[in-house]
Amino acid sequence: MSDDLQNYQLQLQQVEAALLTDPDNQELQKLKIDLKEVIELTLDLKNKAEEAANQPEYTEPVGVAEDDEITKSLLAVEEFVARNRTKKMWRIGDICMAKWSENGQYAEARIDAINPDGQVNVTFETYKNRGITTLDELREFTGQKRVLSESEKMKKAKMHNKEYLKRKKQKKQQRFKELEEEREGEKKKWLAFASKATKKKTGLKTKSIFASPDSVNGRVGIGTCGISGKPMTEFATAEKWRKGV
Repeated sequence: MSDDLQNYQLQLQQVEAALLTDPDNQELQKLKIDLKEVIELTLDLKNKAEEAANQPEYTEPVGVAEDDEITKSLLAVEEFVARNRTKKMWRIGDICMAKWSENGQYAEARIDAINPDGQVNVTFETYKNRGITTLDELREFTGQKRVLSESEKMKKAKMHNKEYLKRKKQKKQQRFKELEEEREGEKKKWLAFASKATKKKTGLKTKSIFASPDSVNGRVGIGTCGISGKPMTEFATAEKWRKGV
């Protein structure tokens, strides 16, 4: 992950350098924004991984931490739902009385799933076992629900919090993957752009005086023809010396 981070930062520097010469290039501007987001996500994932590696084993807390805002919020929502839940229609998460197959007795249970055929998946609160029953066999919970201790509430909330953070991490990793794929596409565009920009840099073309002439009247090796208004040097044909002439 560290190697990827360095690679992203290097690419960002290259893009920023290219923007200095072409600040209005929209492709480069978008690539810069995407690279910054990828770097931020990579740093976040790296920090989370380091925190998880350094975190000690879970110990049973003695009370609810005042600064744990997420846990307190989850507890408040759970208590609100418990106070305002209606029993006119069974819903997932409802507390009910379901028949336990081991002894045929009704016990407190939580509804996990309701299938179209009327079967219901439940988890018995007392035994912490899962079971299957039907809607017709469910009864409303009329007894007093066992009050959880502060440590049990905290542990339960921590489990919800763990699932919440897990889902959040999965969403972040999915976003990271999407940005990585998009960055690869932008990288190809950037390479094509850089290649095109290199081809545009043309210098003065020098031509050898011994190159083939441009016209049928041109001569090879003559490099000063027509300079300063002077025509090409003419040479007289040498004649034989005649004796006595």
